Amino acid sequence: MNTIAVSTILVNICIGCFACVGLTTAISMIQSIVNDHKREKREQEKDKRDLEYHGKRMKDFK
Repeated sequence: MNTIAVSTILVNICIGCFACVGLTTAISMIQSIVNDHKREKREQEKDKRDLEYHGKRMKDFK
């Protein structure tokens, strides 16, 4: 009876550890996806501003 209780406790601890690792991995992946999306959006806006700036400079240059 005592060994069953100990093994049950150890199994519960292992399941808890794996759940924490899985949750941490999922949160990390979600943050990575959100940050990649924001970075891509910033880069697109930067490219648009650079193109407008270049067009203005070329117009002023003429």
